[in-house]
Amino acid sequence: MDQAVLTLIIVGITCVLYVMEKLPVALVTVLGMLGMVFAGSISFSEAFSNFGSTPVVLTFGMVIIINAIIDSGVVTEFEHILMKMTKYGEKLILVLIFVSAGIISMFSNNTALVAMFMPFIASVAKSSKGKIQKKHIYLPLAVGGLIGGTGSLAGSTAPLLASEVLEITGQEPFSFFTTAPVALSILAAVALAYWFFLYDLQVKWFDFPEVENEKEKHDQHTEMLDMDEDKAVKEALHGQSEVPIDHKHGILAIIVFLTCVILFIVRPFKWDLGLIAVSGAVLVILFGCVDARRELRNMMWPALITLGAALAIADGFVKSGAGALVINFLVKTFGTSLTNPKIMVAVFLVAGWIISNFMSNGSLVSMLSSVAIPMAIQYGYDPTPVAIACCVGASLAFATPVATTTVTMVQVAGYRFKDYFRIGGIIGFIGVAAAWTVIVLLYGL
Repeated sequence: MDQAVLTLIIVGITCVLYVMEKLPVALVTVLGMLGMVFAGSISFSEAFSNFGSTPVVLTFGMVIIINAIIDSGVVTEFEHILMKMTKYGEKLILVLIFVSAGIISMFSNNTALVAMFMPFIASVAKSSKGKIQKKHIYLPLAVGGLIGGTGSLAGSTAPLLASEVLEITGQEPFSFFTTAPVALSILAAVALAYWFFLYDLQVKWFDFPEVENEKEKHDQHTEMLDMDEDKAVKEALHGQSEVPIDHKHGILAIIVFLTCVILFIVRPFKWDLGLIAVSGAVLVILFGCVDARRELRNMMWPALITLGAALAIADGFVKSGAGALVINFLVKTFGTSLTNPKIMVAVFLVAGWIISNFMSNGSLVSMLSSVAIPMAIQYGYDPTPVAIACCVGASLAFATPVATTTVTMVQVAGYRFKDYFRIGGIIGFIGVAAAWTVIVLLYGL
């Protein structure tokens, strides 16, 4: 059998396993990678070298640094700020939490961010005597985290994967903030939509009673145990909801974090992003901000394994010729219209948006970019905007409760499928329109 066809079959089986959700995402991705190795699409050494690649090492280091900040307890002061703002109304708090989640998630794992914020919001809602309701805040929190996560190489796996595929194909990879203008534009557009009409739609459509859980945090963690990534996040947070504030270690951890962000941007001596992140992680351990043994024991290993294996699948997809095969099919299907970069960006934005509601967005990004980037190169234009379209489109998955672990987590507020579909569908449409407009204007397509 032709190598490219065999690779496509392996990718197809992997996608089916994702949709079926019978096996953990990490296991399915590793099976797909092993299928590539046994099929000869990629060598053993090439496949497993991805586990030591920049995206994996960067994620590893940043998780430790963020945990150091969480362990210090300084984030608990966020609850006191929210309590003071309840007098200004629920809509303002919703927009502030949405924007804050988006900006913070540019520098931290968005799933951990949502897991960290939910107990604070629940506490404020309980104390507000009905002025603030979890059902109106939880979903915007998750959406903000997902959108913001696409704004940098440290926010989520999507930009990392697209950047790695660019490098595999011999192109210039993303800089740390390449995707930030698009992510921030979407964040601003959705924030305005919430202020002018989305909040009112939520109040109208979320007609179910506010869920009252006596042990909300316990129920939230129980829900998270059903998902491999969320279990890792739970463990990464060490099961702590009320942490004594340690200002000394908190300040040290924040200084290390900000230093890493500055170095990410400046890139002195062309230092690798993974090197910077791991160096920062070592510093917070040496400063005593976190315990090294506990961090290694509670690390988000399923997420890291998924990331490394997805990179290997993308590598095999390109090297086997499967990507070229798909490109030829798309050319025959869409004709010469794909030679227009505006149309190609729109196609991959919409494809990512729709498909990501039913499968892992990280794996989807690697597959879409493995097709889109070589196609853009073949047509002779800059593949960067198309790569951005792939990672952003696949990160607009809010229309189903199984789209991502982040939106699944907030289901404890009582959301029904139609709630996700209606609100998430509107936000996804706004996101696609905003992303396409900014990409076209920014890159002069």
